[in-house]
Amino acid sequence: MEHQSSVGAGYVSGLVDAVQRAGVDRVELMRHAGLAADAHHANVRMPMGDVIALFQSAVALTGRSDIGLEFARHVRPGTFNVLGYALMTCKTLGEAIALVPHYRRLVFDIGYSEMKLVSTHDEVRLGWHVVSRSLPYCSSLAESLIASWYQFGRWIAGVGLPLVEVRFLHSAPRDVRAYSEFFECPVHFNARENALVFSRLLLDMPLVQADETLHLAMRAQAQAAMEKTFSESDLAHRLRKALIALMPQCEATLEKAAAMLHMSPRSLQRRLGDVSLGFQGILDAVRRDMAVIYLRDPGLSALDVALLLGYAEQSSFTRAFRTWFGMNPRAWRTGALQRSPSDSGALNIDLATSP
Repeated sequence: MEHQSSVGAGYVSGLVDAVQRAGVDRVELMRHAGLAADAHHANVRMPMGDVIALFQSAVALTGRSDIGLEFARHVRPGTFNVLGYALMTCKTLGEAIALVPHYRRLVFDIGYSEMKLVSTHDEVRLGWHVVSRSLPYCSSLAESLIASWYQFGRWIAGVGLPLVEVRFLHSAPRDVRAYSEFFECPVHFNARENALVFSRLLLDMPLVQADETLHLAMRAQAQAAMEKTFSESDLAHRLRKALIALMPQCEATLEKAAAMLHMSPRSLQRRLGDVSLGFQGILDAVRRDMAVIYLRDPGLSALDVALLLGYAEQSSFTRAFRTWFGMNPRAWRTGALQRSPSDSGALNIDLATSP
């Protein structure tokens, strides 16, 4: 089963901030994307499917097809977690680019996309492409990432970075002037890839805040963050799968889940506590995520969904759903089924595999 990737909280915060600068409230953004009003937390990663839904909602609510560029204008090290600080303390731009693959999971987890660097005698092509078979391509997300690479590169170099061209896989928006003005070079749409193309000479450009001692410290912090984040995700992933199997039998208890994971209940509680997680919190999150999946199936009644989630009564499910989404399941389902196919497809994800 395909790995469900996730996105760092700093990157999601950058999108929320961009949307708020455009005059759209954070809560409105979350609800339009079909997410709970409190779905985004400052220190919690978000499943990639939800992030795609947020980008699509950002475009719909702001009316700005170039929201990815607005996102990129304000990127700073924190947008990229501790990786951002490790990058800015590198000696050269080339060294910073080479460092990204080692810690990129702190920003974009594996499974959805890949970064590719192709270097010839004269030029470098820094590209990004989607590899997921279950999640859709999102043009505004692609633009935010390509534009962020360019903007952050300029910021850490302290000077402009002349590009040969920029390429985007998707079709051009109605007004392309914002793109040529932002990148200060030709921008081509309907290209074979998403990429920045620039002179190989830029790889040797020194960075203004290069600091070898601080760089080593930042790399150590990045490694520690990787170990903490993804050991936590592995445990949460296994527990989520166990709970999804147990819920329809109304057996989603700490004891039953621990048995499925070949652990004692006390050991499971301790390990969850070590990474600041709680059993009930994960159970609630699984129920919330699976409720969205089940309610999109018109063949399932609200009672069917309640039973699949392990609720003995439909009223208990309805109360929980109101807490998550601020409306009852019927109202949410009506709104979801009225969305366009492209919008609903962004949420058609297998959350059983998400960490």
